[in-house]
Amino acid sequence: MRAFVLAAGLGIRLGPLGEIVPKALLPLGGVPMVRFALDRLGRAGVSEAVVNLHHRADMVRAALGESVCGVKILYSHEPEILGTAGGLKNAEDFLREGGGSFFVLNADILSGADLGAALARHEEGGFLATLILRASADAEKYGLLTVDEAGRLRRFLRASAPGEGGGATREAMFTGQSVMSPALLDHIPAGRPCGISEEVYPPLIESGAPVGGFLTEAYWADVGAPARYLDATEDLIAGRHVPAIDWPAGEDMLVEGPPLPWGEGLLRPPVLIGEGVSLKSGATAGPFAVLGSGATLGEGVSAENSVIFPGGRVSDAVSLERCIVGPAAFAAPEGGKRFFESVFAGESSEPISF
Repeated sequence: MRAFVLAAGLGIRLGPLGEIVPKALLPLGGVPMVRFALDRLGRAGVSEAVVNLHHRADMVRAALGESVCGVKILYSHEPEILGTAGGLKNAEDFLREGGGSFFVLNADILSGADLGAALARHEEGGFLATLILRASADAEKYGLLTVDEAGRLRRFLRASAPGEGGGATREAMFTGQSVMSPALLDHIPAGRPCGISEEVYPPLIESGAPVGGFLTEAYWADVGAPARYLDATEDLIAGRHVPAIDWPAGEDMLVEGPPLPWGEGLLRPPVLIGEGVSLKSGATAGPFAVLGSGATLGEGVSAENSVIFPGGRVSDAVSLERCIVGPAAFAAPEGGKRFFESVFAGESSEPISF
């Protein structure tokens, strides 16, 4: 079986951090985001996946190589971002050669949805596409969809299906995961960018074409914005979502239990800590802090619910709560300040609030 993984996005919601680190490579528990998706695909029976690339394409290639979690990786480079549908059309030959249905996953989500069950629903329903959905209070914000008891989408954003449908409907939101049949590719124009939510699904829904929805109550997080990235990091460290993938990666260690002296400072677990981390006199990290390899916390620093990327540094007497310090960035070189929900992305850049 084959799959398509969307990793070409610019990461605009991440602000300056997204300019440095492609969102597909944001580390969660020391693991690049996209590896969670590829691991799930491998466990669902996928042997080959194409990953579309645009922003920081070389970084993604270098991180993934030729195979991840038993899944052979091919790449589809887009000099111009083509959108979801345009990206699928660009990889049409690969997807059709698989000979059957294929998965499509966003690289910037964390999910426990059962892909095998979604595939079974898709094939039982004979759908062109089956969108993996979940009920959520945020459904209106993400785009409201409704699905009937027969598993058929009755409403997609502003588009509504004709007829009475198959019984009562439920409101839900799309999770950035789907199963598609090769026939869906016939409905995508070639040679230009194309948004699937804008140009493909609405006319299909309105024409009565078979588009399905698979409802799940499994864990799900959109990790493409700083606040949500920190929320997902906390969920992972706290064990609210326990992925099958082997994490932490490399030399990273999850420290749990009572406070623990570390260097000249103190860890307040749970804390995820990499190799070669330095805590100066009076520095504290945690709870729910991630300290990447080679990170340094200056004297008297407090870092809570924050992520310090590898090589990141925090100046003396700085307090961080729900903050992100990017790779090799220097947080508040002047020292002695408090920051809440801020991103430090460069050597001496001003923090960006979110």
